[in-house]
Amino acid sequence: MANVHPYLSFNNTKEALSYYQRVLGATNIVRMPVSEEQAEQFGIPQEKLNEATMHSQFDILGTTIMAADNFHCDDLSYTGFSILLDLNSEDEVALKKAQAFWKYVLESGEVEINMPFEEQFWGGAMGDFIDKYGVRWLLHAQPYSKISK
Repeated sequence: MANVHPYLSFNNTKEALSYYQRVLGATNIVRMPVSEEQAEQFGIPQEKLNEATMHSQFDILGTTIMAADNFHCDDLSYTGFSILLDLNSEDEVALKKAQAFWKYVLESGEVEINMPFEEQFWGGAMGDFIDKYGVRWLLHAQPYSKISK
């Protein structure tokens, strides 16, 4: 079975990691700076090596998100996709983590809430916000026993 991990690009991944730790409670943060050889390949001045990120990863509610600097100078746009954090609402610990996460994010005041985390017509709870980079996050807690496979 393959795993899928969102892989984001930022103009300053080092800064983004700090933001996600502060605002989303990111844990298990790992950051690999650009090496001198890679800096030459990507045209990064030696004095900016400490700021440039070749690869990083962090966890949000047990989901691993990966990121790196935008070395291709593409315009960054996160429209058209979302990161869904899905938890089993029948697992009391998971549900409490989802509720605590939502409260933490909401209290940060650093995201745009599109939809509060609350019960929906299908029997699960869902909330939706956009972070300062334009990444849309969906928090979803549903009863896994009712999902047909």
